[in-house]
Amino acid sequence: MKVINTKLVALALILAVFILKSCNTGENKFEHYETPALVVGIVVDQMRHDYIYRYWDHYGDDGIKRLVNEGFSFDNAKFDYMPTFTGPGHASVFTGTTPAVHGIIGNSWYLRESGGRTYVTEDASVSTVGSDSDEGEMSPRLMLSSTISDEIRLHNNMHSKAVALSLKDRGSILPGGFTGDAYWFDYGEATMITSTYYHDELPDWVQEFNERDLPAEYVSQPWETLYPIETYTESIEDDNPYEGTFRGQDSPVFPHDLPAYAEESGNRIVANSPFGDKYLFEMAYAAIEGEQLGRDEYTDLLSISLSSPDHIGHRYGPASKEVQDTYIRLDREIARLLDYIDEHFGKENVLVFLTSDHGAAHNPEYLRDLNIPTGNYNRSEASRALSQRLEEIYGFDPVASVRSRQIFLDRDLIRQQNVRLEQVQRDAAVFMQQVEGVNGAVTADALMNTSFTDPLKQRAQKGYNAQRSGDVIYWVKPQWFTSSRSLGTTHGSPYSYDVRAPLLWYGWDIPAGYSTVPVFISDIASTVANFVNVPYPSGNTGDPMNHHIYE
Repeated sequence: MKVINTKLVALALILAVFILKSCNTGENKFEHYETPALVVGIVVDQMRHDYIYRYWDHYGDDGIKRLVNEGFSFDNAKFDYMPTFTGPGHASVFTGTTPAVHGIIGNSWYLRESGGRTYVTEDASVSTVGSDSDEGEMSPRLMLSSTISDEIRLHNNMHSKAVALSLKDRGSILPGGFTGDAYWFDYGEATMITSTYYHDELPDWVQEFNERDLPAEYVSQPWETLYPIETYTESIEDDNPYEGTFRGQDSPVFPHDLPAYAEESGNRIVANSPFGDKYLFEMAYAAIEGEQLGRDEYTDLLSISLSSPDHIGHRYGPASKEVQDTYIRLDREIARLLDYIDEHFGKENVLVFLTSDHGAAHNPEYLRDLNIPTGNYNRSEASRALSQRLEEIYGFDPVASVRSRQIFLDRDLIRQQNVRLEQVQRDAAVFMQQVEGVNGAVTADALMNTSFTDPLKQRAQKGYNAQRSGDVIYWVKPQWFTSSRSLGTTHGSPYSYDVRAPLLWYGWDIPAGYSTVPVFISDIASTVANFVNVPYPSGNTGDPMNHHIYE
């Protein structure tokens, strides 16, 4: 019989506790009723979690490394729904819930009543402010929950300010909520605009910012790698068959001749380069000064949604040197922002969080060449085959639309034919699971009436909105593209490369530390609410993670 040394056991337990506590040694610096002067939410469009560590050796000490080393990092943060697109991602971050509640089920979706589709922020009742285009006919009217931006303003009787900035309209409108201000990029005019939902004319500070014409300045020189390209060993060869090109470009290699591309496509090409991030950060500084954010006793919020990484990622893919250079340059911009906060507010007076709206898949041709399972799902072919099969069963075609991995059935026609809708849904789901590349399908009836333990079906359920979603939700196999497109990348799946996200907290009362406890992107809004002592957004279903930061 072995004799247990109780002293050694006790010592081991003490050491284990010490190691656990060493992951987080911070203590609350402020009383619970105190609040930060300013909340800065940074959402990097298409940022995969692994970009933090993949390019670590190329980052400086004052940007992303500072957020990680001096802030709190959640390394197991996820989106708990599908599909993982820009609209749902931004809505989920700021409403504290999922598409099932906030209603933003995609960047666009099918409209049963008209047979058409709607764009996530379109609103024909408002007009563009800042240009003569129709790019400003946008508002948050389709979102069904308030945001943390709204709750901060409501709590402080509208004395607080909320300003949301992005190149994409949905990247600013959804975070800004119903009561904040939102500004976005007019891709035709290469200028920042808003809509009459917010203002009848641009504020003076926005007009002054536009007068600087920074896009013209930024595209006046080629895009070259910040450091010697041969040091970018974390990425594949620059000249490869997996990447897309700019219009007029023979091959997707550095240097990228931005002046020539601008001659072809206009100064909007800045959005397809890392200088789009620099442009948006410049506007963030202009917003802080112009709106005097964080200058009084009321907590203000600034949302900065960076769209250029998504544009670049779609064209080149996660393995590219272009994506690597984008994040190395983004690191410098984050360092500049943190220095600005130090100088103008002090780190302890500003709460910063950084996350993304979705991840991205590796290019299927690249994976195929490495013998990793992949493929291209053909939606058009699958849709035709589905219609044919259902017509064989019922004598008529009940499929109204197949889009965004959802099948919409013609419910009026099904009712007229005296057929049970639930049975047609089941037959459609059974058929889709036999289609090449499809990995699973679940009916609307099951999503409304069943509790699932399978994580993929749970994500489908949290992405399902009864008034807007289709009759069948399906998803493809891991690393399959949902189109015939084989260049660059895409996203939208329920798998780890799309749902795992960076989540960094910094400043204010945030101790240095990290955690691998599972948290969700929909937990961010309630966490901010706890820090600033305001109610949770109206549709909030997330759980605040404050206790994980301090435990």
